Amino acid sequence: MTRQPARQPRVAPRHLTSAALTGGVVVSAGCFLVAGIAEVLGFATTAGEMTDVRAWLGDLMAMDPWAWASLGTLVVVVTPAIGLLVTAYEYATVSDRSTVLLALVVLAVLALSTVVAVLR
Repeated sequence: MTRQPARQPRVAPRHLTSAALTGGVVVSAGCFLVAGIAEVLGFATTAGEMTDVRAWLGDLMAMDPWAWASLGTLVVVVTPAIGLLVTAYEYATVSDRSTVLLALVVLAVLALSTVVAVLR
């Protein structure tokens, strides 16, 4: 009589989610580091608006501390949403529909709260 191997539980890999969240933190920290170095080195500081993308990108190229700090802030804000999307994908790969749905609902609540905050 041959023994059947024990069935392993289906567990979603969390490597991509971890990489997405860690990557967001590292990129954001790098942006803040560049902003701090640019400030110490005396690069011109202006106050701009992130809605003017062309000017903002120009300020990034000009090493404006404000633009780099704004980019770091944007990355910090977007990182959880990217993490939720990656989590939904990872759980979809192991057919865990309830967790996928939960991740997408949380993402929808996050998006709705962002819209409400912007419109308010």
